[in-house]
Amino acid sequence: MMPYYTSRGLKLHFEALGDGPPVLLVHGFTNYGLVWTPQAVALAYSGFQVLMPDLAGHGLSDVAEQETTVSELATDMVALLDTLEIDRIPVCGLSLGGMIAQQIAVDHPDRISAMLVANSRAENTGMRPAVEGWIAEFEGQGGPLARLEKTYPILVNESFRSSPAGEAALELWRLVLSRVTGRSLANVARGMAKFDVAGTLPKLRIPTLVVSGTEDKLIPSDLSRRTAELVPGATFEVIPGAGHISSMDSTVAFNHLLLRFLSEAKEKGRFVS
Repeated sequence: MMPYYTSRGLKLHFEALGDGPPVLLVHGFTNYGLVWTPQAVALAYSGFQVLMPDLAGHGLSDVAEQETTVSELATDMVALLDTLEIDRIPVCGLSLGGMIAQQIAVDHPDRISAMLVANSRAENTGMRPAVEGWIAEFEGQGGPLARLEKTYPILVNESFRSSPAGEAALELWRLVLSRVTGRSLANVARGMAKFDVAGTLPKLRIPTLVVSGTEDKLIPSDLSRRTAELVPGATFEVIPGAGHISSMDSTVAFNHLLLRFLSEAKEKGRFVS
């Protein structure tokens, strides 16, 4: 039986792997929880328990029937922690997942003990014209699959894209998106366009690592660096050659940073469940 929980009246899917201090991994826009499998295996065999939810409107979770904000998606993550009776947890999020990690830190600072923000930014308000274009594509003919075919070349680096692993990843993503409606993703995009925590991040006192890739064409390193500069004491790392989904196309380098960050957090007693 697949594990589900309820938040905001929605049935949301998640997967868990491993036994040990829990870690929450939050995927990016249009993606799905199990995209974190390369990280989950590394973490599970390093002594952690990994939680991989499908965001509302994504994967095997319920459709987003109305505009869904990043704050609401963050609330869903807290509902998962409540369901599993987890007090505080380190969170790693990529792209939209990184925005959700920041939003949890802002809205629910007592529930997050450390955060890794990958290939993300602190505000989206300047992207509204672009997001309107995304919405039109999702609601147009072919919807999510057409959008994936268009964007995949700019989401991962060329080396990974042309490899058997890259072809397999694309085929799995197609399969996942074949059951996701364009209306659902459009509603998440509408809410995502309003995301802005830049003014609040300087108040945080949470150990933070911000990761970017030199080949990220969607959220260039300068924007990710800005996020790191806003969080007091945050560390910024750039993965050479990594694209926007650095966890996918540069798995070895990404896992090294993630494991080091979590091991340091564990040593400092940041895992309190």
